[in-house]
Amino acid sequence: MNPLTLAFAGAGLTGFALGAFFTATGKPEMGVILMGMGLVFQVISLVRLKRAKNQGKL
Repeated sequence: MNPLTLAFAGAGLTGFALGAFFTATGKPEMGVILMGMGLVFQVISLVRLKRAKNQGKL
């Protein structure tokens, strides 16, 4: 698996977790932004995984 794909997945999980933390601690605007960015990174990593699977690189 490509290290960049793993980095995108890690960034997605971290961003979503930080977003949930900020939302729960009283900064909902920052939390929603971070959760949205985390979801975007997760989608990017899933697209990269699907593309690698279709090309036979997995």
